[in-house]
Amino acid sequence: MRIAVHAPSVRAGGRLERALLGLHARGHDVRVSGRPVAESALVALGETAGRALRQREADVAVGGPSAGGTLWLAALSGARAVVLELEAGPRRKWNPLVRWGWSVLGGHGILAESEVTAFLALVSEAERDRLAIWPAGGESGEPSTHPDTGVLERACERALARRVAGPGRAALFVDRDGTLIEERHHLADPDGVQLVPGAAEALRTARAQGHPVVVISNQAGVGRGLFPESRVHEVMARVRTLLRADGVELDAVRHCPHAPEAGCDCRKPGTRLLREAAEDLRVSLRDSAMVGDKWIDVEAGRAAGGAGILVLTGHGAEESRLERPAGAGADCVVADLPAAVRWFLARSAG
Repeated sequence: MRIAVHAPSVRAGGRLERALLGLHARGHDVRVSGRPVAESALVALGETAGRALRQREADVAVGGPSAGGTLWLAALSGARAVVLELEAGPRRKWNPLVRWGWSVLGGHGILAESEVTAFLALVSEAERDRLAIWPAGGESGEPSTHPDTGVLERACERALARRVAGPGRAALFVDRDGTLIEERHHLADPDGVQLVPGAAEALRTARAQGHPVVVISNQAGVGRGLFPESRVHEVMARVRTLLRADGVELDAVRHCPHAPEAGCDCRKPGTRLLREAAEDLRVSLRDSAMVGDKWIDVEAGRAAGGAGILVLTGHGAEESRLERPAGAGADCVVADLPAAVRWFLARSAG
């Protein structure tokens, strides 16, 4: 995502500041507008002039409780959605113009648990559906892996999805290693990232036709202690950067950090990550497809109610030779991700 931040409204050392640093570490295009408050860590992201923001659209404008400055920034940057850190006291002081802007943009917000009771008394039922709560605890930790970053990321994804499209879109869920990027065993070094030939162009075509693109990845190296979870985000940040250079913004990224023996429901062929992304992005799983170079990718797509596509890159050629139980095959087996996208688009058009 391309995120414009109203820096003067973001509290130094606060949860929103940490989460924004986390989004930057995850590879989102986070651009700061206005002078950060004293001692703010947002200074490290640099300051972008209003003129530059007008030249380049943002997807989401993010700011603190006062709201007015962030709404103005949304207008300047062409942001299609707004996410605020909310508090009951400042909310009571919003003038009619700010309330109108918040309503028109379908603003989403994040509250501290201590603010929930007071804030809910101020808002309508419809507004309540657009609120999230900062998770309890977790005062330390790297920004990229901190729970606050995940909450802000999902709030931005949900806010944007509810502004740009209606429900029921067909999404393209894409495995990472061996499908979107060249296979590197337990890749933990961003310098090792290389996109599969034609991947960026194919994904750009899919998004241009209204289909969200979501990366769903098993990262067992974290659960096995081979590398910290922050490395997963560093690698994905490099992937986002390479795709962005070719005009592609991923709609969401989800990964499972557990070892296979953990028995979690987020590891493919489990479907939790697909279902969560579908809820956030207003996606119809029945009309969507999961693309990957392993049978577990195919199984995840089919178990979620959609299609499963096996590509022959990565481990795909070897996997294709494995015997599968009756009825457990892929909807199609194709050479690579660009071929999978062509099949998906033809299916969606039909």
